[in-house]
Amino acid sequence: MHFKYFVTTPIFYVNAAPHLGHLYSAVLADAAGRYAALRHGRPVLLSTGTDEHGLKVRQAAAAAGSSPARLSAAVSAQYRTVFDTACVQYTRFIRTTEPEHRRAVQHFWNLLDSRGYIQKGSYAGWYSIPDESFLTPTQVK
Repeated sequence: MHFKYFVTTPIFYVNAAPHLGHLYSAVLADAAGRYAALRHGRPVLLSTGTDEHGLKVRQAAAAAGSSPARLSAAVSAQYRTVFDTACVQYTRFIRTTEPEHRRAVQHFWNLLDSRGYIQKGSYAGWYSIPDESFLTPTQVK
Protein backbone atom coordinates (compact mmCIF):
# COMPACT_ATOMS: atom_id res chain seq x y z
CA MET A 1 0.00 0.00 0.00
CA HIS A 2 1.33 3.43 -0.93
CA PHE A 3 1.07 6.01 1.84
CA LYS A 4 1.00 9.62 0.78
CA TYR A 5 1.01 10.98 4.32
CA PHE A 6 2.94 9.95 7.38
CA VAL A 7 1.83 11.24 10.76
CA THR A 8 3.57 10.38 14.00
CA THR A 9 3.26 11.08 17.68
CA PRO A 10 6.22 11.11 20.01
CA ILE A 11 7.11 7.65 21.19
CA PHE A 12 6.18 7.82 24.84
CA TYR A 13 8.39 6.71 27.71
CA VAL A 14 7.08 3.83 29.78
CA ASN A 15 8.43 5.21 33.05
CA ALA A 16 4.87 6.15 34.09
CA ALA A 17 1.28 5.47 33.09
CA PRO A 18 -0.23 7.41 30.19
CA HIS A 19 -1.90 10.71 31.05
CA LEU A 20 -4.11 13.24 29.33
CA GLY A 21 -1.17 14.92 27.57
CA HIS A 22 -0.23 11.65 25.88
CA LEU A 23 -3.80 11.12 24.73
CA TYR A 24 -3.97 14.72 23.52
CA SER A 25 -0.92 14.16 21.29
CA ALA A 26 -2.40 10.97 19.87
CA VAL A 27 -5.83 12.52 19.22
CA LEU A 28 -4.25 15.50 17.42
CA ALA A 29 -2.16 13.19 15.25
CA ASP A 30 -5.23 11.06 14.52
CA ALA A 31 -7.28 14.13 13.58
CA ALA A 32 -4.52 15.35 11.25
CA GLY A 33 -4.31 11.91 9.64
CA ARG A 34 -8.05 11.58 9.19
CA TYR A 35 -8.25 15.06 7.69
CA ALA A 36 -5.46 14.27 5.21
CA ALA A 37 -7.17 11.02 4.22
CA LEU A 38 -10.50 12.77 3.65
CA ARG A 39 -8.99 15.74 1.86
CA HIS A 40 -6.67 13.83 -0.45
CA GLY A 41 -8.25 10.39 -0.61
CA ARG A 42 -4.96 8.65 0.09
CA PRO A 43 -4.02 6.27 2.89
CA VAL A 44 -2.28 7.76 5.91
CA LEU A 45 0.24 5.93 8.05
CA LEU A 46 -0.16 6.99 11.69
CA SER A 47 2.64 5.79 13.90
CA THR A 48 2.69 5.91 17.69
CA GLY A 49 4.19 3.77 20.40
CA THR A 50 6.48 3.53 23.37
CA ASP A 51 10.16 4.12 24.05
CA GLU A 52 11.30 1.37 26.37
CA HIS A 53 14.93 2.31 26.90
CA GLY A 54 16.80 4.78 29.05
CA LEU A 55 17.69 5.56 32.62
CA LYS A 56 14.19 6.81 33.41
CA VAL A 57 12.73 3.44 32.49
CA ARG A 58 15.34 1.54 34.47
CA GLN A 59 14.75 3.72 37.53
CA ALA A 60 10.96 3.41 37.28
CA ALA A 61 11.22 -0.38 37.01
CA ALA A 62 13.50 -0.56 40.04
CA ALA A 63 11.15 1.67 42.05
CA ALA A 64 8.25 -0.62 41.11
CA GLY A 65 10.23 -3.74 42.03
CA SER A 66 10.06 -4.90 38.43
CA SER A 67 12.33 -5.40 35.46
CA PRO A 68 12.44 -2.89 32.60
CA ALA A 69 10.96 -5.56 30.29
CA ARG A 70 7.99 -6.30 32.57
CA LEU A 71 7.34 -2.61 33.24
CA SER A 72 7.58 -1.84 29.52
CA ALA A 73 5.10 -4.57 28.59
CA ALA A 74 2.58 -3.43 31.20
CA VAL A 75 2.78 0.30 30.48
CA SER A 76 2.87 -0.20 26.71
CA ALA A 77 -0.38 -2.17 27.03
CA GLN A 78 -1.87 0.75 29.00
CA TYR A 79 -1.03 3.12 26.15
CA ARG A 80 -2.71 0.82 23.64
CA THR A 81 -5.80 0.58 25.84
CA VAL A 82 -6.04 4.36 26.25
CA PHE A 83 -5.61 5.00 22.52
CA ASP A 84 -8.01 2.21 21.53
CA THR A 85 -10.63 3.43 24.00
CA ALA A 86 -10.40 6.92 22.49
CA CYS A 87 -10.71 5.40 18.97
CA VAL A 88 -7.31 6.67 17.85
CA GLN A 89 -6.83 4.94 14.50
CA TYR A 90 -3.09 4.30 14.49
CA THR A 91 -1.62 2.21 11.70
CA ARG A 92 1.45 1.12 13.63
CA PHE A 93 2.07 0.91 17.37
CA ILE A 94 5.81 0.60 17.74
CA ARG A 95 7.75 -0.57 20.76
CA THR A 96 11.46 0.20 20.74
CA THR A 97 12.17 -3.28 22.12
CA GLU A 98 10.69 -5.00 19.05
CA PRO A 99 13.12 -6.86 16.78
CA GLU A 100 11.86 -4.87 13.77
CA HIS A 101 12.74 -1.60 15.49
CA ARG A 102 16.17 -2.89 16.48
CA ARG A 103 16.90 -3.95 12.89
CA ALA A 104 15.82 -0.55 11.55
CA VAL A 105 18.00 1.31 14.05
CA GLN A 106 20.99 -0.91 13.31
CA HIS A 107 20.51 -0.39 9.58
CA PHE A 108 20.32 3.39 9.97
CA TRP A 109 23.35 3.42 12.32
CA ASN A 110 25.39 1.38 9.84
CA LEU A 111 24.34 3.67 7.00
CA LEU A 112 25.43 6.76 8.93
CA ASP A 113 28.67 5.07 9.96
CA SER A 114 29.48 3.97 6.40
CA ARG A 115 29.06 7.56 5.22
CA GLY A 116 31.35 8.96 7.91
CA TYR A 117 28.71 10.66 10.04
CA ILE A 118 29.58 8.85 13.27
CA GLN A 119 32.74 9.72 15.13
CA LYS A 120 34.11 8.39 18.39
CA GLY A 121 34.70 10.97 21.05
CA SER A 122 34.24 11.74 24.68
CA TYR A 123 32.27 14.28 26.63
CA ALA A 124 32.39 15.24 30.26
CA GLY A 125 29.70 17.17 32.04
CA TRP A 126 26.57 17.07 34.14
CA TYR A 127 23.77 14.87 32.86
CA SER A 128 20.08 15.38 33.63
CA ILE A 129 18.22 12.07 33.68
CA PRO A 130 14.70 13.61 33.54
CA ASP A 131 15.69 15.85 30.60
CA GLU A 132 17.97 13.22 29.04
CA SER A 133 20.51 15.84 28.11
CA PHE A 134 23.86 17.16 29.14
CA LEU A 135 23.84 20.51 30.88
CA THR A 136 26.22 23.40 30.34
CA PRO A 137 28.04 24.86 33.35
CA THR A 138 25.68 27.86 33.33
CA GLN A 139 22.64 25.56 33.45
CA VAL A 140 23.98 23.72 36.49
CA LYS A 141 24.20 26.86 38.63
